Amino acid sequence: MERYSPAAEKNKAPILEALRARLASTARVLEVGSGSGQHALHFTEALPGLCWQPTEHPAVLPALVANLGAAGREAILPPLALDLAADSWPAGPFDAVYSANVMHIVSVPLGEALIRGAASVLGAGGQLLLYGPYRFAGAFTTESNAEFDQWLKARDPASGVRDFEAVAAVAEASGLVLEDNRAMPSNNQLLSFRRKGSA
Repeated sequence: MERYSPAAEKNKAPILEALRARLASTARVLEVGSGSGQHALHFTEALPGLCWQPTEHPAVLPALVANLGAAGREAILPPLALDLAADSWPAGPFDAVYSANVMHIVSVPLGEALIRGAASVLGAGGQLLLYGPYRFAGAFTTESNAEFDQWLKARDPASGVRDFEAVAAVAEASGLVLEDNRAMPSNNQLLSFRRKGSA
């Protein structure tokens, strides 16, 4: 598998259990930043009724296409290009937008674009599910997350562990309400926002 991610392999099982509790068995899900496609493969194997739309930045889309094409899974739609800077999103509505370990990799403006874009393609009652590390009241949850933040910034000054309150504020301004802030293994969180309106 090209672009294999050890982190995705490590966290896929606990994320699946969290998603199982939040998603309808036939939910239409848009994944932002699918990487190697490991999450798409794992989640649709366990929940074959899902309709999973993977996306990735155009520069690395071919690797994702190769990985998922080889799997030939009916629940996974052909991957699409999604450049957060271009603000051009697949046509909705989706029941959920899921994104793992993207918010701390992209810049703050692109992270905000992700939230606003997700809100624009969610149906009424749809969910935005963001997995990754966050700071709370300006503080890291663990020393390892503080070290991870330093590593990210040394690699790319525009990246870094984001403030939960800032993310929640952008979501609120985009018509999304926080429903759950779930602690996950390896000092991560799964933030669940729901679009206002009836499901």
